[in-house]
Amino acid sequence: MPRGGKCGGADANLASLIQGGRLSAKMISEIFNYRGCHSMKFKILPTEQAVALRKAFIRKFVDTTSEYYQKHIATLIRDIDGFCYDGYLWDCLKDNKKWKKECRMEDAATFLRDKKNVFFMWDLFSEERLSGKRLSLEYPKASIISMEGSLLGHKIVEEWNIEHDAWTSGFQCQGLWLPEDIYCFDESMSWYVIFTHEGRDSWTDPELDEDVYIRVCFRVP
Repeated sequence: MPRGGKCGGADANLASLIQGGRLSAKMISEIFNYRGCHSMKFKILPTEQAVALRKAFIRKFVDTTSEYYQKHIATLIRDIDGFCYDGYLWDCLKDNKKWKKECRMEDAATFLRDKKNVFFMWDLFSEERLSGKRLSLEYPKASIISMEGSLLGHKIVEEWNIEHDAWTSGFQCQGLWLPEDIYCFDESMSWYVIFTHEGRDSWTDPELDEDVYIRVCFRVP
């Protein structure tokens, strides 16, 4: 069923940063607007449907024969909140011209905005590795969520930019909804959009300017 909520935060830390002049006016506005009025409208799929969709995604897009998959995905670890694995599905995607294509976050989000309904999921990590995001903490790790594509695309870019700006200013933004690594697709299994926590900057890519940070994403087609 649809759910909504507001973003909380570390108020004392935020006040200190504002008083110290370490946050720009634009960033202050974004944080308070986000904390005060943004909500999420989404639907949690039934467990049986979620299990079937996750299996179908892996079967279609992931190289289950790879050494990485067998070591880091297929091998489950028992944790306090259930079984989990320690790898990333996007690290063992089928790597060929048809499936794997790296792209910029904005391009990936734009692709989603044309989709009426999108499913998304995240890796089966332990609670400790889920970065405190609301969806992954408030719902079972194997959940799959249905959401309007335009809203999801907007939310992904918005939350990433807010968290990145906050991190560069020494502020930890709490109450964000989306895990850093998410896998987006639909029932057709004819495409995917994947947003990762990894990025490229001038240290990893000398061709980039010093103040540029690009989030690594994958999209098909």
